[in-house]
Amino acid sequence: MRTNQGDGSDLKIRLGLAFLTVFGMIVLAGTYQGNMVRGAGTGPAPRVTAIKQITHDGYRKASLLADDSQLFVTELPSSNRMIAKVTLPGSDRVVMPSPFSSLQALDLSPDHSRLLISSLSKSADPEFWTLPVASGKPQRVGDLTGRDGSWSADGKLLAFAKGSLLSIARADGSEAHSLYGATGSVFAVHFSPDGKRIRFTVSDTEQNTTALWEIGTDGSNPHALLKDWPYKNTACCGTWTADGQYYIFQAGSTLPNTNILITSLWALPAAKDAAPAQITAGPMSFGNPSLSHDNNKIWAIGVQPAVEVVKYDARKKKYIPLVEGLSATDVDYSADGRWIAYVSIPEGTLWRSRADGSDRLQLSPDGERAALPHWSPDAKQIAYASLKQGGSWKLSLVSINGVDAHEMLPENGSQIDANWSPDGMRLMFGDYSGAKDRRNIRILDFTTKKIDAIPGSDGLFSPRWSPDGRYIAALSTNFMTLMLYDVNARKWSKWIEEPAGSISYPIWSADSKSIYFDDLVNGEEAIRRVKVGATSADEGLVIGNLDRYMGALGLWFGRASDGSWMFVRDRSTQEVYQLSMELP
Repeated sequence: MRTNQGDGSDLKIRLGLAFLTVFGMIVLAGTYQGNMVRGAGTGPAPRVTAIKQITHDGYRKASLLADDSQLFVTELPSSNRMIAKVTLPGSDRVVMPSPFSSLQALDLSPDHSRLLISSLSKSADPEFWTLPVASGKPQRVGDLTGRDGSWSADGKLLAFAKGSLLSIARADGSEAHSLYGATGSVFAVHFSPDGKRIRFTVSDTEQNTTALWEIGTDGSNPHALLKDWPYKNTACCGTWTADGQYYIFQAGSTLPNTNILITSLWALPAAKDAAPAQITAGPMSFGNPSLSHDNNKIWAIGVQPAVEVVKYDARKKKYIPLVEGLSATDVDYSADGRWIAYVSIPEGTLWRSRADGSDRLQLSPDGERAALPHWSPDAKQIAYASLKQGGSWKLSLVSINGVDAHEMLPENGSQIDANWSPDGMRLMFGDYSGAKDRRNIRILDFTTKKIDAIPGSDGLFSPRWSPDGRYIAALSTNFMTLMLYDVNARKWSKWIEEPAGSISYPIWSADSKSIYFDDLVNGEEAIRRVKVGATSADEGLVIGNLDRYMGALGLWFGRASDGSWMFVRDRSTQEVYQLSMELP
């Protein structure tokens, strides 16, 4: 399990968290019949009076900025990013010229003359630059690097994030110093209009959650927001209205009476202890809000999800559908290659079918989300992680015929990444106890009914049992270190150490002599391999220009029964919409 972390994979993080589990069928007309939606208290609630689609280019989009007369949209027509300028109200689009091969817009200066951008490189930290909106050469912002940043309303200060650090500097990059070290990756940084506070998002990649935080510009009183709010663990990516009376952000929730998740926009009033009021409530998902100066309009990126499972055909040197019409992720083959288990998109339910897609059967109940299914060696059962509304991931088991789907451990905490022993008599999983902030790896013995922690596994997760049962591989929480456990010697050793975010979804080779992983950071995005006994990884398949889908647990990949690599291709559409608003 993982979601991406690290400056090198910033775009994938932003897309994934901006539309965390963005699902739902979308029907959009030219206007929207406004309605009162859930809000705080009994007074007037924010109201959407109309929705208008602004862009129609079909490109993936990563960020959005607005100055009332034009929009600045970071787009991905290919593997590199560019900034498009879209005029309002005519929607004319031009690409802004720049000397950078890949860049992302982070903020618009208070006088609307410059963009704060990050120039993105596969070999170095993203650098902060300013790019003139009209004409002129970009200027370096001191020697600052990082993931995200924004100016204060008076243009004198710059707040920026790099890894888990929130820092502040003069607008020219001088006098930089850290304000706060979070227990997760920091992004979506914004000053309050009066310049006294900074709000930002902290992501917990292991638990796949995000949270809104606030701190004084002098570093005082850092604290999490919305502590008692039911959707606090999906809240992210907010910005203030010009008058400071509302903070507009996004959060994930389910559509009523379904387990289909959408991302909605919310307004947090400035009044102390006020609860957020919902602005949008589906069926469309919205994220990356940018506001008009008069607070009457919100521009946001709307998403209509569509995916397909593909595998890489080495002979044809191209990606082909695994099964025609299969809209899914987390595909796992039975040992004999006759069956597959998968998680459907957008519903998030567990299904099984024959390898050709026939004889399909839903295995998990509606109202729950499923993830990371794995067949037992005898192909009679499937272990998977299940998630109920308001709960945490739980280790679950179901038969091939869909009988007796149930949670296996009636205890608090979260369990994920189920792995069968080669003989099918034991089940290994990653365990997280939120109350004690404890992470370790445990094994359930079906014969004795005992559950034991693997000695020395504290702080490790994403375990993988080798096919011959001799080794267990696991990751450190920062995704930098791959550890190897010798089952016979009962001893851990460091296998390899990579830059943060490099090791994703490890998969053993069939002969148990090496492990493969998805590298999102070093050089070109690729599947890499490290042999047992080696201390460095070889490059395998360079993934190339494949639009990958960011699911609930990140960018999944797996291996088919014929040994080919499987991915989820993103066929979603992302366009900019204008929401006309009434904010009381």
